[in-house]
Amino acid sequence: MTIGEWLDSAQKKLVAVDIPTARLDALVLLCHVLQKDKSYILAYDDALLKAEELNKLTNVLHRRLQHEPIAYIIGKKEFYGRDFVVTRHTLIPRPETELLVDTALELLPQTPLHFADLGTGTGCIGLTLLTERPHWQGLLLDLCPHAAEVAATNARLLDVQNRAVVLRGDMQHPPLKAESLQLVVSNPPYIAEAERHMVMDEVLHNEPHSALFSENNGLLHLAAAINAAAHALQNGGWILLEHGAAQAKAVHGLLAESRIFKKIENKRDIAQLDRCTLARKGL
Repeated sequence: MTIGEWLDSAQKKLVAVDIPTARLDALVLLCHVLQKDKSYILAYDDALLKAEELNKLTNVLHRRLQHEPIAYIIGKKEFYGRDFVVTRHTLIPRPETELLVDTALELLPQTPLHFADLGTGTGCIGLTLLTERPHWQGLLLDLCPHAAEVAATNARLLDVQNRAVVLRGDMQHPPLKAESLQLVVSNPPYIAEAERHMVMDEVLHNEPHSALFSENNGLLHLAAAINAAAHALQNGGWILLEHGAAQAKAVHGLLAESRIFKKIENKRDIAQLDRCTLARKGL
C-alpha cells in the first residue's frame, strides 16, 4: 500500500465515525509514524509503506477511530508555536489559552520578575512565558503528581528548567510567600458539574476530570486562584484567569468582593467569547 492509498483509506474510515478533521488527522498520524513532515507525505504519496509502518499505522488509526484525541496518540500538542508533551494526566492545551500568554506579555515588562502558574498541567502557560521572557522566573504548581512530571519534562525540553520550579501542590493552599510575585496566571478547572452534558464526548471520555470540573458552580478553583494571588502578589501585581464563557460576571464579582483588586477587565478569545479576566492588586 502506498502512502497516498493509506491516507485516502484512513480518511474514509474517520469520516465514517463522524470525525470532522478526518483528512488532517490521517495526515498527522502518517507524519507521526513515518517521522516525516507534511510536505514529504504529500510529495511522496506514491511511496510504498513497509510492513512495520503499516502495523503502526493500523494501531494509531484504531485509537483515533475510538475518538481518542490526536494529542494523546502522538504524545504532543503545539501551543504558541512550540510542541508540549501531553499525557492522559494533563489537559490538552487549547489555542484560546494563548490569550493568557499574549495578555501577560503585553502587561508586564521584559525585566526580571517572578510569577506563578497555578494548575499548570503541561506547563504550557508558564513555560511559554519563560521562553518568551528570558529574565523571568516561574513557579509551576499542579496537584496531580503525573502532571507535575510532564511539566518538568517540558521545562527540560524547552531548556528553561533553570528558571522553572515545578511543584506538586494544591492551588487551594499553594506554597507561596506573601507579596513575592508580580504575576499569577491560572487556567484552573472551571466547568460546573451541571454543565457536564455540554462537554464534548471526546473531552469527557479522555481528558482528566480533575482538570475540567470544579465545585461551587465551577468557581471553587477560580476563587482559590484569586485568594492565592491576593496573598502572593506585590502591590501593582497582576492576576490573569481563564474561565468559562459564561463566568466573566461571576469572576469579576469575586475579584471585586476581595476589595484588593482594581482595574478588573475581561478579554475575549479568538472565538470572541469572554474567556479571560485580569485585575491589578492594590491600584
